[in-house]
Amino acid sequence: MDIGKAFTFVFDDKDWIVKILIAAGITLVGIVFFWLIIPPFLAAFVLSGYGVEITRRVIRGDAEVLPAWEDWGAFFTDGLKVFVIGIVYALPIIAVSICLGIPAGILSDNGESAASAFSALLSCINFLWGIVMAFLLPAAIASFVAKDDMAAAFRFGDVFALVRDNFVTYLLVAVLSWVASIIGGLGLLVCGVGVLVTAPYATWVTNFLYGAAYVEATGQAPPVLEEEFA
Repeated sequence: MDIGKAFTFVFDDKDWIVKILIAAGITLVGIVFFWLIIPPFLAAFVLSGYGVEITRRVIRGDAEVLPAWEDWGAFFTDGLKVFVIGIVYALPIIAVSICLGIPAGILSDNGESAASAFSALLSCINFLWGIVMAFLLPAAIASFVAKDDMAAAFRFGDVFALVRDNFVTYLLVAVLSWVASIIGGLGLLVCGVGVLVTAPYATWVTNFLYGAAYVEATGQAPPVLEEEFA
């Protein structure tokens, strides 16, 4: 897996500035109109769907990895599917949070110290399941993208086997995605507005990693990414 390419492919596109500024504008709209509830979801789904297309192009081996901002309907649909996939994989921790959160809330109202124990236990479980999801979600999303079948993400045995048999690859994805998230947060240092650019960039790096990891894990031909764009 070409780690360096994951962090540089964005700049290989001759129109990368325009494309990332459009992503920044969509992000800004979602933030400005967050109180309307719908715009943030629309923005999030479109941005997520754009990332799905990046993963798809990496898996296919397309030379031009950054798609044009054209098929917004497809971006929205793909983003919605990824959202559903994420919710399904988060269901175990959601259920545990409900089961532990209710007694913790009751004990907290009564001033019981046991509430702290419940909260600490819940935090530990959240952390551990977050690690599990950091391994499984990249494989699940890439499986959905590669097979153009949302059900592929829910073939849990296949997804688990893919991660188990390629543990080092998905460990690398988890670590590099974390690094990308740190880079995404650095935009906050530029008067806070820089994150409008760094956040999409970090997300696209992660989307690239999802596709590259799937290609390596399944033994497909490596992506053709070295061609110069017209």
